Amino acid sequence: MPPKRNQNRSKTKNKRPQASKEPAVDAMGNCVFPRDIMLCILTRLPVKSLLRFKSVCKPWCKLFATPKFMKMHHDQFSDDPRNQTFIIYSLSAYHDHTMSLLNVECNKMKLKPRNLDHPYPEVLFRMDFVGCCNGLVCMGCPPLGQGIVLWNPTTKLSKFIRLSRVDFGSPDKVSLGFGYDSERSDFKVVRVVCLGKTKKGKNMGVGVEVYSANSDSWKTIKVDFQFRVLWTNSDVIVNGNPYWVAKVDENESSKNQLGEVLVWFDVTKLVFKIVPLSSLDLKEGAQVPLVDWKGSLGAILSNKNMERVESIDVWVFDDGQKIWTKNHTFGPIEMNVDRFVQCSKNGKKIVGQFRDGKLFVFDPETGLVKKIVIDEAQSYSFWVCGYSESLAYVKGMQQVVVKKEEKDEDEEEDDMEGALVDVDGFVNSCMQLRGYYIVNNYPFRGIID
Repeated sequence: MPPKRNQNRSKTKNKRPQASKEPAVDAMGNCVFPRDIMLCILTRLPVKSLLRFKSVCKPWCKLFATPKFMKMHHDQFSDDPRNQTFIIYSLSAYHDHTMSLLNVECNKMKLKPRNLDHPYPEVLFRMDFVGCCNGLVCMGCPPLGQGIVLWNPTTKLSKFIRLSRVDFGSPDKVSLGFGYDSERSDFKVVRVVCLGKTKKGKNMGVGVEVYSANSDSWKTIKVDFQFRVLWTNSDVIVNGNPYWVAKVDENESSKNQLGEVLVWFDVTKLVFKIVPLSSLDLKEGAQVPLVDWKGSLGAILSNKNMERVESIDVWVFDDGQKIWTKNHTFGPIEMNVDRFVQCSKNGKKIVGQFRDGKLFVFDPETGLVKKIVIDEAQSYSFWVCGYSESLAYVKGMQQVVVKKEEKDEDEEEDDMEGALVDVDGFVNSCMQLRGYYIVNNYPFRGIID
């Protein structure tokens, strides 16, 4: 009779060893410099360098993708006076949408922005430059707020956002806003749907929904008061919150109105609030020149005649006292200026527009004026927004296809295969606005669970 095998030994032999959980690797563990110094160095590097350094090691690759590091890097770059840049949207003579990047710290007397390869579909003849926030740019198609695209010009990544299936009714106007929730590290798109008016001239109401990049979904927001925005995109973004010039009814049953005010959306608390415009000296029907003045809501008003600007007054809204106060006064400028449209984050450069529709940069400290030259750009087609490069990323982003002037047939087919614009998603969004949905490549009208 064979000897009995050692049962304990047999069990031990056949049992597979379990993989031990590896402790989290410190991204700065093997660095010669102390952790704080190394982080200080990395956050000062341009995005282009950081994208290359992702391949140095896995801990660095994971570090650069964390919201904390992205925020540290963006704050460092946006506060650096050498990195004060603007993104300028314009229409070319051929009605093509053009995006340009301008560094206002250039020493040349004529500033020429660098053209950017943007992902907005060329088949859409209209575009709203919704705004720029924490390194991402939001674009949409007026007047119904569809064709929404999020784009990082530095990393050259973009994403098309599909609309929700919520039906607010027949929209009279749709306005888009863009913001950033710093508490949750979440980019948000606000879609304000203004309904039409009754036969008696009374507003039928407003519907609001918010897109969250973290959840990749839309959420309907309850509105406590009725208002009607004036434009198809927000006027300014301050501290990640979008602001609109709007008309608000004091009471739905009353004919008395408060006139034009600012409504802003708190992207963290998901509520609308009102900022009065009564203390600003504005001409009736004039577009309010709102800006982000050193992290506060500001407005640039000018006292000008046909030949020169007598003074430039910067007004800042005091959120505590709920009033506007004059913060700075600059000028005069011996030039024929139409209006001022934007300022740098540190307030040291102001972008304006001549009466011929072309742009310039004004330095309030030196009084120097530099012209901005954009080839083949139509006059009065500009929209300017402050920008600072960032590693910001939204799940689902893909690489932007570089556009070439001359292409062969084979190259055109390759570009179509790698195109980043979600054409099917855009068509589906258009169908949704008319109550249709695409099921198995066929349009279907009704509600789909």
